[in-house]
Amino acid sequence: MPHTGPGQGIPSAPSGDLALLVATEQELEERIAQAREQARAMIESAYTAVAARSSEEERELAAARGHFQADLEVERARRVAEVLAEGKRQAARFDAVPEERIAKLAALVVARLLSRLAG
Repeated sequence: MPHTGPGQGIPSAPSGDLALLVATEQELEERIAQAREQARAMIESAYTAVAARSSEEERELAAARGHFQADLEVERARRVAEVLAEGKRQAARFDAVPEERIAKLAALVVARLLSRLAG
């Protein structure tokens, strides 16, 4: 029959059961503390990994921007060279027209303008 404490009417546990209960509680508290520490370490590790990955992605993005800018500059220079070359070809075509042909065409244009004005 369980013992009752003085004036309480509640059965008291034998001292061996109480010691086991206290030891179990301490063990559970230690396990909880270890689990919390492991969780804290995992979270810290995750934040560190995320920060490292973010830094790596920023470096990759900066490198990609640099490559894109370099490619853009090369393309721009190529297009400028193409336009200049085409302009030189067009100018060379006109430079190849003999002076007497230019004089005849100029005279023709002037004659047409004068006939329109007289008209």
